[in-house]
Amino acid sequence: MKVFLITRTKNLSWCEDHSIVVVAEDEKHAERKARLSSEDFEKDKFLKIKEIDLTEEQTILKANTGA
Repeated sequence: MKVFLITRTKNLSWCEDHSIVVVAEDEKHAERKARLSSEDFEKDKFLKIKEIDLTEEQTILKANTGA
């Protein structure tokens, strides 16, 4: 399994989901899981998918609850 950071890139507003971290076999499964996990991701046509390198120390996601 691999870890992916999936980010929405278009039509963002302050109270929607913007990024999600998914554990999946590959990019295709990661995108599908993100779309099934969030209505905001399900509707968005433009998703940026980045595989996370687990061999280096890094910050992956900063979250803000918005409303």
